[in-house]
Amino acid sequence: MTAMPFDHADADDVLLLEDFWSDDLFKLLKQNRGWSEEYLDEINDPTHEELQNVEQMLEELRRIQKARKQIIVVPDFDMDGITSGVIAYAGLNELGFDAHLYVPDYRRGHDITPETVQDIRAQFPTAAAIITTDAGINSREGIAEARRLGLRTLITDHHVELAPGCNADAAVNPARIGETYMHPGICGAHVIHQVLTAYAGRFAQDKVTAIGLLRLFAGIGTVSDVMPLLYENRRMVRDSLSIARLLYVSIPPDDVREYNVEDSILMILLRNHDHHPAFVGAFEGFALLMKAFREHRRPMLDANGNAVLDWRGQPRLVSGKLLTNSELNEDFYGYSLAPAFNAVRRIEGDMHDAFGVFMAATAEEKYTHATRILDGNERRKELSAYYLHQLWTEVESGDPSRQLLHHTGLYYTDAPAGMLGLMAAAVMARTGRPTIVARRPERPDSPISGSARSPEWFPIISTLTPLGHTAVGHEHACGIHAPNTVEMVRLASDMHHEAQVLNARAVASGALERAGTADLILGPSPDAHAGLVSVDAIKDLADDIRTLAPFGHGFERPVIELVVDLAQCRISTLGASDQHLRLVLPIGLRVLWWNAASHLLVLRQIAQSAVPGGSLLRLRVTLGVNRFRGEQNVQAVVDRVIGGEPADI
Repeated sequence: MTAMPFDHADADDVLLLEDFWSDDLFKLLKQNRGWSEEYLDEINDPTHEELQNVEQMLEELRRIQKARKQIIVVPDFDMDGITSGVIAYAGLNELGFDAHLYVPDYRRGHDITPETVQDIRAQFPTAAAIITTDAGINSREGIAEARRLGLRTLITDHHVELAPGCNADAAVNPARIGETYMHPGICGAHVIHQVLTAYAGRFAQDKVTAIGLLRLFAGIGTVSDVMPLLYENRRMVRDSLSIARLLYVSIPPDDVREYNVEDSILMILLRNHDHHPAFVGAFEGFALLMKAFREHRRPMLDANGNAVLDWRGQPRLVSGKLLTNSELNEDFYGYSLAPAFNAVRRIEGDMHDAFGVFMAATAEEKYTHATRILDGNERRKELSAYYLHQLWTEVESGDPSRQLLHHTGLYYTDAPAGMLGLMAAAVMARTGRPTIVARRPERPDSPISGSARSPEWFPIISTLTPLGHTAVGHEHACGIHAPNTVEMVRLASDMHHEAQVLNARAVASGALERAGTADLILGPSPDAHAGLVSVDAIKDLADDIRTLAPFGHGFERPVIELVVDLAQCRISTLGASDQHLRLVLPIGLRVLWWNAASHLLVLRQIAQSAVPGGSLLRLRVTLGVNRFRGEQNVQAVVDRVIGGEPADI
């Protein structure tokens, strides 16, 4: 049997449980994190100035509306693009425009190309204008083509504007050259929502409340595009979740009643007031999407990602998500909702499914599109696992013809183009360094495109573009392009060199060490901040932490570590196939470890250690309160082991 290489405490360093006490763990946590009341007040202040050129945009829109001209919404194809497109389509129609939506083709890339504009003109021959969402700021050729075809060009975007600047009739973008907006890290959906809010406030005050409800989609875009959850973004996400919960129907999981979205509070209100069908349909679509998540059953996977089979050899299925209202939070947006929609392009699916969830003519069609989205996401998981396994196998084989440059952070793959960003993020998470995953070129002189992801200490665009390389998107998640293999090798080498320099600075400053330190350590350990004093104290801590939500980029969830003595814990398996682990601490706290049943024998071996301190285990966990049938129970879910993983995993 293999032992775990955990960092066990020396016998002289192990202190007794009663040596630790804290009457306010939350206060201690905030102190350790540096969260003063002044700081928390500052980042929760949602006030902001108006974006530049909004007035110009409003005048353009007003002329279009008064002339009863047709305007076409042209969105991007990721989750932010989808939500921003829905905001524009639903909002403009609610405001009285003759608005239609062009479903984007991800095969043409993120830019608005001349071919895209020609396609728009063919589909909408009487259109007078286009308005982009989450796209278009640098699409000079496409904009020129639109103007040649007689279309007014309105751009809403949030990507960095490149010189010589946008050539549209009007453009609103917090990342424009010369823009002074205080907090430019807002998503494309947030930008178009600000435009429509300003329009309603000036020309349609009776629609201000209705446009405000579209914050539902702007909040989703904020989380999905990994915007910093600070200032106005925090209010946006909170409002979004509040609106989403008004569309949720609270039915216990074992209730035999049908889940009917028309029973939700917001749908009842919308049906009883005068709204445009496109506006009501967007909210109906989201309500049906939540129903689809709730009812979607997916294969159960073991710790190695393989399907768990029942006694008949058939895959076991696990229940869907959103079985309770408490699951509807920013994590659902970031880890379930956004990946499902982004999977469409990753598996080369149909973008009509993504937009059809919110725009199809009937509820039945919307629900069908939603189930296709969720089924496609399962396919995405399978493909991701396959191509990542293939990539790591090539790296480990040492074959110079396959992954010759992996030491620089450049990896080649045969995966579909839509998978590259997902794979780059996975590789970066494993290596901890800037990563590019690119399509393997057919010839040395073939142009190469890929996706790059990087840790916080390495800004990709501002580091690589001064060196003559092409990187477009966000600083830590962007597209990379090189005209040939030689230039891609130069790009990867430059990235590797600059990463070494910046990493050395981060190490010297202590920033990396601080980043890896837990905010609160509980248990019998010399470095603990407090003991595991009572389950009630842990529950209070979990509740207090939740009051600070939403958590995400820029305001990360507190890092909690538990040091547990396995000799004093009850260790057992749980789940339909006994695939999970449960540790019950002496104070009654339940620690859940998903898909970790293979650790059971090793944990029991450690629990029997005769060495003082040898039975201690350090776990990084997420605290939460499970509310079911009126009862509230605190639990800790294991994120990872600190000090090593079982060697046989």
